[in-house]
Amino acid sequence: MESQTASAIVTDAERTQGPWSVMPTSRRLRSVFTVFVLVVLVAAASSDYVVQRGDTLARIAAEHGTTVKALAEANGITDPDRIYVGQELVIPGQGNMAGGEPIIHVVAPGETLAEISRKYSTTVTALVETNRLANPNLLRIGQRLTIPGRSGPGHSEPGRTHTVKRGETLTSIAAKYGITVDELMSVNGLTDPSLVFEGTRLRLDGPPAFVAEGTGSQVSHTVAKGETLASIARRYGTTVRRLADLNGISNPNLIYVGQVITVPGAGWVCPVPGARYFNDWGFPRSGGRSHEGTDLFAPWGTVVRAPVSGYVEQITGTIGGKQFRLKGDDGVVYIGTHMAVFGASGRVSAGTVLGEVGDTGNAKGAAPQIHFEIHPGGGPAVNPFPTLQKYGC
Repeated sequence: MESQTASAIVTDAERTQGPWSVMPTSRRLRSVFTVFVLVVLVAAASSDYVVQRGDTLARIAAEHGTTVKALAEANGITDPDRIYVGQELVIPGQGNMAGGEPIIHVVAPGETLAEISRKYSTTVTALVETNRLANPNLLRIGQRLTIPGRSGPGHSEPGRTHTVKRGETLTSIAAKYGITVDELMSVNGLTDPSLVFEGTRLRLDGPPAFVAEGTGSQVSHTVAKGETLASIARRYGTTVRRLADLNGISNPNLIYVGQVITVPGAGWVCPVPGARYFNDWGFPRSGGRSHEGTDLFAPWGTVVRAPVSGYVEQITGTIGGKQFRLKGDDGVVYIGTHMAVFGASGRVSAGTVLGEVGDTGNAKGAAPQIHFEIHPGGGPAVNPFPTLQKYGC
C-alpha cells in the first residue's frame, strides 16, 4: 500500500514538473547529489551570529572581516540601520566573495579620515598616501577612497573575537569556545584573570599579544618633588639598581629635588605616568566603530612623554584634537590624542615631553585623557593594554 501511494505521488510530480519526469533515474540522482554538495559548501562558507544589545551591522561586519553590504545581501536586510536583539544573521564566508578588487569606501556625511581608518584597521597616513590626499582634514561627501592593503574578495580574515557580555568571566568564555583561560590571557595580554570588563573585545586565537620592547639612547631626568628612584625607574621601564649604578648613587634612598639623573634608553617609558586606565580595547564607539586604543585618564596638564626615541609629528584634527604621531626607533608608531598643548616635535628621545593631558577634539568636556594607540610597523592598531601592563604604567 505504501509503495503504491509513493508511486502515485511521483507520477503526479512527474506530470507537473516537465523535463524532470523524463530524466533517467541516474541523472536525477546525480542532480540531487550536486544540489546537496552545493548546499553543504554554502553552509560551510557561512556562520551564524546572534545580534546583541548595542550591535550595529557595521560593527558586526568589522568583527567578522566582511562588509555591511555583504551582510545585508546575505540576510535580505533592506535597511542596514534596522536590526534587533536576538536576530540571527548569516555571516558570509570568504567563499562567497569573488574577484580581488580593492575595497572602495564612499565618504558619508560627517565622516573623517580618522573614523574611516579605524573602520578598516588602517592608518590615516596610509589612506593619505594611497589616495594622494593633499589635506587629510578635507573630505567631500561621495568621495571614493581606496582602502590600502585590502581587497574585497580574498583579503585575509582576522582571528575570531568575542565581546564580553554582562556576567561573563574568562572561565565561562574559555569554556564556550573550547579553549583555556591561559590561552585567552596570552593572546590578549591579560595579567589578572579576574579583571574582565563588559564590552571588551577579546581575541580567541592567534599569537601572543604584541608587547613593545622599546629602544633608544640615554635621557636625562630632573628629580621633582616627591619622586623616588623607584618611581623614576618605573616611569622609564628600568630598575633602581641600573639607575644607581649609572649615576654613581651609593644610597638609592637619597636623591634630591633638582638632581639630574641619567636614564638608560633601553626601556620603554610610560606615556602618562600614574594614569588611570583599564582594558577598554574594542569598546563600541559611534558610527559602528570600535575603540582601538587605551584611554589614559590623568589630571589636566599632566605631562605626556615619548615612550621611545624617534621622530614626532604634531597633528590637529576635529576628532583627536591636538595629537602626536611618534615613529619610534623600535619600528612601532605611537599615537596620542586629546592633548591640551603641544610639547617637543621632530627628533626626540624616550621620556621627552610631547605635550600635556587635555580634552581637545571630540573629548571636549569629558575627563582629561590621552587616547593612546600602538601600531607595530605602522600597520593596524593593536591593544596597548599588554604593553602598559608590562611596564607598570
